[in-house]
Amino acid sequence: MRYVAKTPLSEYLKISFTKPMSDKVSTDKWNNWVFRASVNGYLNGEQSYNSTYLNGNFSANRVTEKWKINMRARLGYSIENFDIDDELISSENNSKSFNTLAVKSISDHWSLGGSLNFGSGSYSNLKSSVVVMPGIEYDLFPYSEATRRQLRLLYSIGYNSAVYIDTTIYDKTKEDHPQHSLMAAYEVVQKWGTIDLSLEYSNYLHDWSLYNLSLYGWIELRIAKGLSMNLGGGASLIHDQLGLVKGGASTEEVLLRRKELATQFSYFTNFGFTYTFGSIYNNVVNPRFGNSGGGGMNYISY
Repeated sequence: MRYVAKTPLSEYLKISFTKPMSDKVSTDKWNNWVFRASVNGYLNGEQSYNSTYLNGNFSANRVTEKWKINMRARLGYSIENFDIDDELISSENNSKSFNTLAVKSISDHWSLGGSLNFGSGSYSNLKSSVVVMPGIEYDLFPYSEATRRQLRLLYSIGYNSAVYIDTTIYDKTKEDHPQHSLMAAYEVVQKWGTIDLSLEYSNYLHDWSLYNLSLYGWIELRIAKGLSMNLGGGASLIHDQLGLVKGGASTEEVLLRRKELATQFSYFTNFGFTYTFGSIYNNVVNPRFGNSGGGGMNYISY
Protein backbone atom coordinates (compact mmCIF):
# COMPACT_ATOMS: atom_id res chain seq x y z
CA MET A 1 0.00 0.00 0.00
CA ARG A 2 2.97 2.38 0.46
CA TYR A 3 3.49 2.35 -3.30
CA VAL A 4 -0.18 2.97 -4.06
CA ALA A 5 -0.20 5.87 -1.59
CA LYS A 6 2.13 7.76 -3.94
CA THR A 7 -0.28 7.51 -6.88
CA PRO A 8 -3.47 9.54 -7.66
CA LEU A 9 -5.53 6.43 -6.83
CA SER A 10 -4.75 6.74 -3.12
CA GLU A 11 -7.64 9.15 -2.48
CA TYR A 12 -10.14 6.54 -3.69
CA LEU A 13 -8.90 3.70 -1.51
CA LYS A 14 -10.18 2.61 1.88
CA ILE A 15 -8.37 0.10 4.08
CA SER A 16 -10.35 -1.91 6.63
CA PHE A 17 -9.70 -4.89 8.85
CA THR A 18 -12.35 -7.16 10.33
CA LYS A 19 -11.40 -9.26 13.31
CA PRO A 20 -12.58 -12.88 12.92
CA MET A 21 -15.62 -13.74 15.05
CA SER A 22 -15.06 -15.94 18.06
CA ASP A 23 -16.56 -19.43 17.99
CA LYS A 24 -17.73 -18.94 21.57
CA VAL A 25 -21.27 -17.56 21.86
CA SER A 26 -21.92 -15.23 24.77
CA THR A 27 -24.44 -16.57 27.29
CA ASP A 28 -27.64 -14.86 28.34
CA LYS A 29 -27.74 -14.71 32.13
CA TRP A 30 -31.48 -13.98 31.97
CA ASN A 31 -32.23 -17.05 29.81
CA ASN A 32 -34.52 -15.03 27.46
CA TRP A 33 -36.64 -13.64 30.30
CA VAL A 34 -37.71 -9.99 30.11
CA PHE A 35 -39.17 -8.29 33.20
CA ARG A 36 -41.04 -5.00 33.42
CA ALA A 37 -42.47 -3.17 36.43
CA SER A 38 -44.35 0.11 36.56
CA VAL A 39 -46.22 2.19 39.13
CA ASN A 40 -48.15 5.30 38.21
CA GLY A 41 -50.85 7.51 39.60
CA TYR A 42 -52.26 10.98 39.73
CA LEU A 43 -54.12 13.33 42.04
CA ASN A 44 -56.57 15.86 40.69
CA GLY A 45 -58.78 18.32 42.50
CA GLU A 46 -60.61 21.59 42.81
CA GLN A 47 -62.99 23.13 45.33
CA SER A 48 -65.89 20.75 44.75
CA TYR A 49 -64.12 17.74 43.26
CA ASN A 50 -61.03 15.59 43.78
CA SER A 51 -59.84 12.25 42.48
CA THR A 52 -57.05 9.77 43.11
CA TYR A 53 -55.85 7.09 40.72
CA LEU A 54 -53.16 4.48 41.39
CA ASN A 55 -52.04 1.66 39.13
CA GLY A 56 -49.26 -0.93 39.32
CA ASN A 57 -48.11 -3.49 36.74
CA PHE A 58 -45.53 -6.26 36.69
CA SER A 59 -44.84 -8.57 33.75
CA ALA A 60 -42.43 -11.40 32.98
CA ASN A 61 -42.12 -12.74 29.44
CA ARG A 62 -39.99 -15.40 27.79
CA VAL A 63 -40.21 -16.02 24.04
CA THR A 64 -38.15 -18.64 22.21
CA GLU A 65 -38.70 -20.71 19.09
CA LYS A 66 -40.19 -23.55 21.16
CA TRP A 67 -41.89 -21.73 24.05
CA LYS A 68 -43.88 -18.58 24.71
CA ILE A 69 -44.53 -17.67 28.36
CA ASN A 70 -46.30 -14.47 29.43
CA MET A 71 -47.16 -13.46 32.99
CA ARG A 72 -48.69 -10.21 34.18
CA ALA A 73 -49.96 -8.91 37.53
CA ARG A 74 -51.96 -5.69 37.89
CA LEU A 75 -53.41 -3.63 40.75
CA GLY A 76 -55.74 -0.70 40.19
CA TYR A 77 -57.46 1.72 42.56
CA SER A 78 -59.44 4.90 41.94
CA ILE A 79 -61.67 7.17 44.01
CA GLU A 80 -63.60 10.30 43.09
CA ASN A 81 -65.24 12.70 45.55
CA PHE A 82 -67.94 15.21 44.58
CA ASP A 83 -69.19 18.00 46.87
CA ILE A 84 -72.68 18.91 45.60
CA ASP A 85 -74.67 21.36 47.73
CA ASP A 86 -72.72 20.33 50.84
CA GLU A 87 -73.43 16.64 50.10
CA LEU A 88 -70.34 14.47 49.62
CA ILE A 89 -70.66 11.73 47.00
CA SER A 90 -67.83 9.24 46.56
CA SER A 91 -67.14 6.73 43.80
CA GLU A 92 -64.54 4.05 44.50
CA ASN A 93 -63.34 1.23 42.22
CA ASN A 94 -60.59 -1.32 42.68
CA SER A 95 -59.35 -4.31 40.70
CA LYS A 96 -56.66 -6.98 40.88
CA SER A 97 -55.60 -9.51 38.28
CA PHE A 98 -52.93 -12.07 37.48
CA ASN A 99 -52.78 -13.58 33.99
CA THR A 100 -50.42 -16.19 32.62
CA LEU A 101 -50.09 -17.84 29.21
CA ALA A 102 -47.85 -20.76 28.25
CA VAL A 103 -47.62 -22.05 24.66
CA LYS A 104 -45.52 -24.93 23.29
CA SER A 105 -44.65 -25.07 19.58
CA ILE A 106 -45.55 -28.50 18.17
CA SER A 107 -44.77 -27.85 14.50
CA ASP A 108 -44.62 -24.98 12.03
CA HIS A 109 -48.44 -24.91 11.99
CA TRP A 110 -49.61 -26.30 15.37
CA SER A 111 -49.29 -25.01 18.94
CA LEU A 112 -50.54 -26.31 22.28
CA GLY A 113 -50.95 -24.25 25.44
CA GLY A 114 -53.31 -22.56 27.82
CA SER A 115 -54.07 -19.59 30.04
CA LEU A 116 -54.75 -19.17 33.76
CA ASN A 117 -56.39 -15.98 35.04
CA PHE A 118 -57.09 -14.81 38.60
CA GLY A 119 -58.92 -11.58 39.28
CA SER A 120 -61.31 -9.43 41.27
CA GLY A 121 -63.05 -6.13 40.61
CA SER A 122 -65.70 -4.01 42.28
CA TYR A 123 -67.09 -2.78 38.95
CA SER A 124 -67.74 -6.37 37.75
CA ASN A 125 -69.11 -7.51 41.15
CA LEU A 126 -66.26 -10.05 41.47
CA LYS A 127 -64.79 -10.89 44.86
CA SER A 128 -62.65 -13.52 43.14
CA SER A 129 -62.50 -15.21 39.75
CA VAL A 130 -60.46 -18.11 38.38
CA VAL A 131 -60.51 -19.02 34.69
CA VAL A 132 -58.51 -21.97 33.31
CA MET A 133 -58.50 -22.34 29.51
CA PRO A 134 -56.21 -24.90 27.80
CA GLY A 135 -56.32 -24.80 24.01
CA ILE A 136 -54.86 -25.78 20.65
CA GLU A 137 -54.08 -23.53 17.69
CA TYR A 138 -53.54 -24.02 13.97
CA ASP A 139 -51.99 -21.42 11.65
CA LEU A 140 -52.81 -21.85 7.96
CA PHE A 141 -49.47 -20.20 7.15
CA PRO A 142 -46.16 -21.30 8.69
CA TYR A 143 -45.33 -19.53 11.94
CA SER A 144 -42.04 -18.50 10.32
CA GLU A 145 -44.08 -16.09 8.16
CA ALA A 146 -45.93 -14.57 11.14
CA THR A 147 -44.40 -11.11 10.68
CA ARG A 148 -45.95 -10.93 7.18
CA ARG A 149 -49.17 -12.94 7.40
CA GLN A 150 -51.21 -15.06 9.81
CA LEU A 151 -54.49 -16.93 9.72
CA ARG A 152 -54.87 -18.61 13.11
CA LEU A 153 -57.68 -20.76 14.51
CA LEU A 154 -57.65 -21.21 18.29
CA TYR A 155 -60.00 -23.49 20.22
CA SER A 156 -60.00 -23.38 24.03
CA ILE A 157 -62.08 -25.23 26.61
CA GLY A 158 -61.91 -24.85 30.37
CA TYR A 159 -63.55 -23.77 33.59
CA ASN A 160 -64.75 -20.51 35.11
CA SER A 161 -65.18 -20.14 38.88
CA ALA A 162 -66.56 -16.91 40.35
CA VAL A 163 -67.39 -15.60 43.84
CA TYR A 164 -69.49 -12.42 43.80
CA ILE A 165 -69.49 -9.38 46.08
CA ASP A 166 -73.29 -8.99 45.97
CA THR A 167 -76.06 -11.43 45.01
CA THR A 168 -76.56 -11.56 41.25
CA ILE A 169 -79.75 -11.33 39.19
CA TYR A 170 -79.68 -15.16 39.14
CA ASP A 171 -79.67 -15.27 42.99
CA LYS A 172 -76.09 -16.50 43.04
CA THR A 173 -73.23 -15.56 45.35
CA LYS A 174 -70.84 -17.99 43.66
CA GLU A 175 -70.89 -20.39 40.72
CA ASP A 176 -68.67 -22.66 38.61
CA HIS A 177 -69.26 -23.42 34.95
CA PRO A 178 -67.39 -25.04 32.04
CA GLN A 179 -66.94 -22.83 28.99
CA HIS A 180 -65.25 -22.87 25.61
CA SER A 181 -64.26 -20.42 22.90
CA LEU A 182 -63.27 -20.37 19.24
CA MET A 183 -61.22 -17.53 17.77
CA ALA A 184 -60.14 -16.81 14.19
CA ALA A 185 -57.49 -14.14 13.61
CA TYR A 186 -56.13 -12.82 10.33
CA GLU A 187 -53.20 -10.44 9.89
CA VAL A 188 -51.32 -9.39 6.78
CA VAL A 189 -48.51 -6.84 6.33
CA GLN A 190 -47.88 -5.60 2.80
CA LYS A 191 -46.38 -2.55 1.10
CA TRP A 192 -49.85 -1.03 0.77
CA GLY A 193 -50.61 -1.37 4.46
CA THR A 194 -51.71 -3.69 7.26
CA ILE A 195 -54.92 -5.57 8.04
CA ASP A 196 -55.66 -7.12 11.45
CA LEU A 197 -59.01 -8.88 12.00
CA SER A 198 -60.27 -11.20 14.71
CA LEU A 199 -63.57 -12.97 15.40
CA GLU A 200 -64.25 -14.73 18.70
CA TYR A 201 -67.19 -16.75 19.98
CA SER A 202 -67.54 -18.11 23.52
CA ASN A 203 -70.32 -19.59 25.62
CA TYR A 204 -70.99 -21.43 28.86
CA LEU A 205 -71.52 -25.14 28.25
CA HIS A 206 -74.29 -25.51 30.86
CA ASP A 207 -76.46 -23.03 28.94
CA TRP A 208 -75.67 -22.29 25.28
CA SER A 209 -77.87 -19.18 25.34
CA LEU A 210 -75.17 -17.53 27.50
CA TYR A 211 -72.72 -16.49 24.80
CA ASN A 212 -70.50 -13.67 23.57
CA LEU A 213 -69.67 -12.93 19.93
CA SER A 214 -67.03 -10.26 19.19
CA LEU A 215 -65.50 -8.86 16.01
CA TYR A 216 -62.48 -6.55 16.03
CA GLY A 217 -60.60 -5.02 13.13
CA TRP A 218 -57.83 -2.56 12.33
CA ILE A 219 -56.68 -1.39 8.89
CA GLU A 220 -53.81 0.91 7.98
CA LEU A 221 -53.62 2.00 4.34
CA ARG A 222 -50.60 3.78 2.87
CA ILE A 223 -52.11 6.43 0.60
CA ALA A 224 -48.88 8.12 -0.50
CA LYS A 225 -45.32 8.51 0.66
CA GLY A 226 -45.51 9.45 4.32
CA LEU A 227 -49.34 9.54 4.36
CA SER A 228 -51.46 6.74 5.79
CA MET A 229 -55.06 6.29 6.88
CA ASN A 230 -56.10 4.03 9.76
CA LEU A 231 -59.52 2.64 10.61
CA GLY A 232 -60.37 0.48 13.58
CA GLY A 233 -63.26 -0.71 15.65
CA GLY A 234 -65.11 -3.56 17.19
CA ALA A 235 -68.55 -4.80 18.20
CA SER A 236 -69.84 -7.46 20.57
CA LEU A 237 -73.10 -9.30 21.13
CA ILE A 238 -73.25 -9.82 24.89
CA HIS A 239 -75.44 -12.49 26.45
CA ASP A 240 -73.18 -13.85 29.22
CA GLN A 241 -73.35 -11.29 32.05
CA LEU A 242 -73.70 -13.71 34.98
CA GLY A 243 -72.34 -11.29 37.59
CA LEU A 244 -74.89 -8.45 37.32
CA VAL A 245 -75.99 -7.23 40.76
CA LYS A 246 -79.55 -8.05 41.78
CA GLY A 247 -81.64 -4.90 42.09
CA GLY A 248 -79.75 -2.98 39.44
CA ALA A 249 -77.92 0.29 40.06
CA SER A 250 -78.96 3.67 41.41
CA THR A 251 -78.81 6.85 39.31
CA GLU A 252 -75.67 7.81 41.22
CA GLU A 253 -74.01 4.45 40.47
CA VAL A 254 -74.97 4.66 36.79
CA LEU A 255 -73.57 8.18 36.34
CA LEU A 256 -70.36 7.34 38.22
CA ARG A 257 -70.03 3.94 36.49
CA ARG A 258 -69.58 2.09 39.77
CA LYS A 259 -71.46 -1.02 38.62
CA GLU A 260 -71.65 -3.00 35.41
CA LEU A 261 -74.99 -2.55 33.68
CA ALA A 262 -77.01 -5.02 31.63
CA THR A 263 -76.48 -4.70 27.88
CA GLN A 264 -76.88 -6.86 24.80
CA PHE A 265 -74.18 -5.17 22.76
CA SER A 266 -71.17 -2.86 22.83
CA TYR A 267 -69.12 -1.16 20.13
CA PHE A 268 -66.29 1.26 19.52
CA THR A 269 -64.62 2.82 16.51
CA ASN A 270 -61.67 5.05 15.71
CA PHE A 271 -60.17 6.55 12.59
CA GLY A 272 -57.48 9.01 11.60
CA PHE A 273 -54.73 10.08 9.23
CA THR A 274 -51.00 10.14 9.81
CA TYR A 275 -48.52 12.14 7.78
CA THR A 276 -44.78 11.85 8.35
CA PHE A 277 -42.21 14.03 6.64
CA GLY A 278 -38.78 15.54 7.23
CA SER A 279 -35.24 14.30 7.55
CA ILE A 280 -34.54 10.58 7.39
CA TYR A 281 -31.66 11.15 9.81
CA ASN A 282 -33.87 11.23 12.85
CA ASN A 283 -31.87 9.03 15.20
CA VAL A 284 -30.08 11.90 16.94
CA VAL A 285 -31.02 12.35 20.61
CA ASN A 286 -30.79 15.83 22.13
CA PRO A 287 -32.08 16.07 25.73
CA ARG A 288 -31.68 19.87 26.04
CA PHE A 289 -34.75 21.62 27.51
CA GLY A 290 -36.52 18.28 27.94
CA ASN A 291 -38.99 16.85 25.45
CA SER A 292 -41.57 19.62 25.31
CA GLY A 293 -39.33 22.36 23.95
CA GLY A 294 -41.04 24.78 26.29
CA GLY A 295 -38.06 25.70 28.39
CA GLY A 296 -39.95 24.81 31.57
CA MET A 297 -42.62 27.49 31.00
CA ASN A 298 -46.31 26.76 31.36
CA TYR A 299 -48.60 27.40 28.38
CA ILE A 300 -52.37 27.70 28.26
CA SER A 301 -53.95 25.47 25.62
CA TYR A 302 -57.39 25.89 24.10
